[in-house]
Amino acid sequence: MKELNNRLLDFLELHKRGILLWAVITASVGMLFKGAMQRPQINQYRAEIAELNDKIQLERDRQAEIDDLKTKVNTDEYIEKIASEKLGLVKSNAKIFIDVSDDN
Repeated sequence: MKELNNRLLDFLELHKRGILLWAVITASVGMLFKGAMQRPQINQYRAEIAELNDKIQLERDRQAEIDDLKTKVNTDEYIEKIASEKLGLVKSNAKIFIDVSDDN
């Protein structure tokens, strides 16, 4: 048994550089293979990130519109505009023109 251990140690000592080189090569090839296999998933995640960034920008724009509308809602001009457009109301001193021409 001792002779087998000695022969093994001699072999390892003699071929230490070669064994180390093969270990590094094998590990490198394994990492490259793993990276190549994950490429489609990485591309899919990048596409999802781009889509989510677009949605975030859309929601920011929408929020800006809502904030702008929120400041306009309480103004007298906006209230008058909505009363006129939606309810058909007019001010008591407003002049109303009615088109009586016949377009037939």
